[in-house]
Amino acid sequence: MLYTAKCYWPGVDEDALRASVARAGRESGQRPATAFRGALYLPRDDLVLCLFDSSSRVAVKRASEQAGMPCERVIETVWVAPLDNEGGQTCTD
Repeated sequence: MLYTAKCYWPGVDEDALRASVARAGRESGQRPATAFRGALYLPRDDLVLCLFDSSSRVAVKRASEQAGMPCERVIETVWVAPLDNEGGQTCTD
C-alpha cells in the first residue's frame, strides 16, 4: 500500500533533506516491508511529503523517523497517473 509521511520540518534545507532521503533509501526493505519512493519538498510551507510503499503505517512512521524526517502523520495515499495520448496510464504499479 502507498502511504505519505507528512513531515512538518521548519528550517530544513535541501542539503539536510537530501541526506535524510539517502538514509531512507538505504533503510528500505526493513520488516514489515517498507520502500521509500521519493519526496516532495514545499520550502515555503516547511513541509516534506515522503512516499513509501509499506504494509504498515507504523513501519512508515518508523522508517521516516529513522531517516531523520520528523513524521507527524502517515496518510493512506492513492497515486493517480496521467493518461497518455491513447487514454492509457503512463506509469503502473
